[in-house]
Amino acid sequence: MEIKEKLIEIIQDYIDFPASEIDPDVPLRTVAALDSFVLIELISSIEDHFGISIPNEDIKGFKTLNDMINYLQKRVSK
Repeated sequence: MEIKEKLIEIIQDYIDFPASEIDPDVPLRTVAALDSFVLIELISSIEDHFGISIPNEDIKGFKTLNDMINYLQKRVSK
């Protein structure tokens, strides 16, 4: 499974509409109404699935779905 598809699958657990409908260039907080607590849980799930640790300073750069996908593609492929 590609990173994008797995990420969408993980995000689906945290939102009330089909994650596949998220525009990858629109801020996640806008479309998915992710508050800080939910975002922390989401990041934890991503870390667990991909077997990585994401520093807090990197999380600040996760504005859109594409930001997350690009980050994971760089980190997971190392």
